[in-house]
Amino acid sequence: MTYELAKQLKDAAFPQQGNGSTFGSPNEVVYLPTLSELIEACGDQFYCVEKNLKEAPLWTATGWDDDFGVGQTPEEAVAKLWLALNQK
Repeated sequence: MTYELAKQLKDAAFPQQGNGSTFGSPNEVVYLPTLSELIEACGDQFYCVEKNLKEAPLWTATGWDDDFGVGQTPEEAVAKLWLALNQK
Protein backbone atom coordinates (compact mmCIF):
# COMPACT_ATOMS: atom_id res chain seq x y z
CA MET A 1 0.00 0.00 0.00
CA THR A 2 1.28 3.45 -0.85
CA TYR A 3 1.79 6.23 1.67
CA GLU A 4 -0.79 8.31 -0.21
CA LEU A 5 -3.48 5.63 0.13
CA ALA A 6 -2.70 5.10 3.82
CA LYS A 7 -2.96 8.88 4.30
CA GLN A 8 -6.37 8.87 2.60
CA LEU A 9 -7.47 6.18 5.05
CA LYS A 10 -6.20 8.25 7.98
CA ASP A 11 -7.91 11.39 6.69
CA ALA A 12 -11.17 9.42 6.35
CA ALA A 13 -10.93 8.33 10.02
CA PHE A 14 -9.73 4.74 9.53
CA PRO A 15 -8.41 3.48 12.92
CA GLN A 16 -4.68 4.13 13.22
CA GLN A 17 -3.70 1.14 15.33
CA GLY A 18 -3.94 -2.62 15.17
CA ASN A 19 -1.89 -5.54 13.86
CA GLY A 20 -0.53 -3.67 10.84
CA SER A 21 2.50 -1.41 10.68
CA THR A 22 3.24 2.30 10.55
CA PHE A 23 5.01 4.29 7.88
CA GLY A 24 5.91 7.88 7.21
CA SER A 25 8.08 10.81 8.06
CA PRO A 26 8.70 12.31 11.49
CA ASN A 27 5.99 14.87 10.69
CA GLU A 28 3.28 12.41 9.67
CA VAL A 29 2.98 8.74 10.46
CA VAL A 30 0.22 6.67 8.86
CA TYR A 31 -1.06 3.22 9.71
CA LEU A 32 -0.88 0.38 7.16
CA PRO A 33 -3.72 -1.98 8.13
CA THR A 34 -3.70 -5.69 7.46
CA LEU A 35 -5.99 -7.24 4.88
CA SER A 36 -8.08 -8.76 7.67
CA GLU A 37 -8.50 -5.37 9.35
CA LEU A 38 -9.58 -3.77 6.08
CA ILE A 39 -12.14 -6.49 5.35
CA GLU A 40 -13.49 -6.31 8.90
CA ALA A 41 -13.75 -2.51 8.67
CA CYS A 42 -15.94 -2.84 5.55
CA GLY A 43 -18.39 -4.81 7.68
CA ASP A 44 -21.47 -6.31 6.10
CA GLN A 45 -20.91 -4.27 2.93
CA PHE A 46 -17.90 -6.42 1.93
CA TYR A 47 -18.67 -9.06 -0.70
CA CYS A 48 -15.37 -10.35 -2.12
CA VAL A 49 -11.84 -9.64 -3.27
CA GLU A 50 -10.50 -11.29 -6.40
CA LYS A 51 -7.50 -11.22 -8.69
CA ASN A 52 -8.15 -10.20 -12.28
CA LEU A 53 -6.43 -12.94 -14.25
CA LYS A 54 -6.60 -11.04 -17.55
CA GLU A 55 -5.10 -7.81 -16.21
CA ALA A 56 -2.84 -9.16 -13.46
CA PRO A 57 -1.66 -7.97 -11.08
CA LEU A 58 -4.90 -6.03 -10.54
CA TRP A 59 -7.18 -6.92 -7.66
CA THR A 60 -10.82 -5.91 -7.26
CA ALA A 61 -12.70 -5.68 -3.98
CA THR A 62 -16.47 -5.57 -4.33
CA GLY A 63 -19.21 -4.49 -1.97
CA TRP A 64 -22.83 -5.61 -1.98
CA ASP A 65 -24.14 -2.31 -3.39
CA ASP A 66 -21.95 -2.10 -6.51
CA ASP A 67 -19.17 -0.26 -4.66
CA PHE A 68 -15.67 -1.43 -5.55
CA GLY A 69 -11.98 -0.72 -5.27
CA VAL A 70 -9.12 -1.72 -7.60
CA GLY A 71 -5.46 -2.00 -6.65
CA GLN A 72 -2.12 -3.68 -7.27
CA THR A 73 -2.59 -5.74 -4.08
CA PRO A 74 -5.65 -7.09 -2.27
CA GLU A 75 -4.92 -4.62 0.54
CA GLU A 76 -5.02 -1.66 -1.86
CA ALA A 77 -8.26 -2.89 -3.44
CA VAL A 78 -10.03 -3.36 -0.09
CA ALA A 79 -8.69 -0.02 1.21
CA LYS A 80 -10.20 1.71 -1.83
CA LEU A 81 -13.47 -0.17 -1.28
CA TRP A 82 -13.49 1.03 2.34
CA LEU A 83 -12.95 4.61 1.15
CA ALA A 84 -15.81 4.26 -1.37
CA LEU A 85 -18.12 2.87 1.33
CA ASN A 86 -17.25 5.67 3.73
CA GLN A 87 -17.67 8.53 1.26
CA LYS A 88 -21.41 7.98 1.05
